[in-house]
Amino acid sequence: MRCMYCMPYNNTEWFEDDNILSYEEIVKLTIIFVGLGIEKIRITGGEPTIRPKIEGLIGALSEIKGIKSISMTTNGLLLNDDKAKKLKEVGLEGVNISLDTFKADRFKSICGIDGVGQVLASIKAAHYAGLKLKINTVVIRGWNDDEVIDFARFARNTGHTVRFIEFMPLDGTGIWAPDLVVSKKKIVDMINTNVKDLVPLHNGTTSEPATLYSFTDGKGTIGFIPSMTEPFCKNCDRVRVTSDGRLLTCLFEKPGYDLKSLLRGGKSDSEITRYVLESMQKKPEGIISVIRAKALKPTLNLMNRIGG
Repeated sequence: MRCMYCMPYNNTEWFEDDNILSYEEIVKLTIIFVGLGIEKIRITGGEPTIRPKIEGLIGALSEIKGIKSISMTTNGLLLNDDKAKKLKEVGLEGVNISLDTFKADRFKSICGIDGVGQVLASIKAAHYAGLKLKINTVVIRGWNDDEVIDFARFARNTGHTVRFIEFMPLDGTGIWAPDLVVSKKKIVDMINTNVKDLVPLHNGTTSEPATLYSFTDGKGTIGFIPSMTEPFCKNCDRVRVTSDGRLLTCLFEKPGYDLKSLLRGGKSDSEITRYVLESMQKKPEGIISVIRAKALKPTLNLMNRIGG
């Protein structure tokens, strides 16, 4: 895929195989992070299902004492029945599948390829394999905001959680602009008017990026990730390790902290642990500071290198 809100157009820098972390290196880093209190692991990308024998990595991670859940974010193109079952068997608990439109021609415009049928099939495969399932939908004005109602009805009809994500300036194509952002408030109003009233599922703050709602009759779950209009930076407790071994304490942090060099330079676990803790102390305030400074602009970071 070459999703227009994520990947540079005809200007992609590809990693050589030896530039990305091996499974052994990922497992070693995971053990270090679990020792620091991390309990939930999400495998993302790029696209994780193109890595050979990804089941082996999931299986190895599931054996690490202290991990409470392992999940994955995927575009769904390769998540067929067999793949979903194997991933479930080795310890994968849930998947977030990206789907921004139900229309084949629009899917190709947004993602760069034909594939909406494969993604819809992967949603069924994940469901039948017993994986916890969420649908991630990036809403962009003029591109797919007219399908918000369709996705809300899809959530009601299937029981799958649909999460609407505000368009963030993490695009490789440089098209982001404030007027392309469809706010959580706008989406809630659209659903209340055209489907059924939404009510919050829980009160208070949460470290999860999505705020969850259901309909007044309890049928269907809708999530919102309102990064632009309602930033949740102060509640964020997430860190990322990119495929090339950089620690990011925030999505908008560049270039991050080089863990790969420490791993391959023979540093001990205690030395890497100390470096991680020092890096975490430098965690920036997040996008809320960018908004406050009125410094929003396209391509503040590249999502295709960070992962969904």
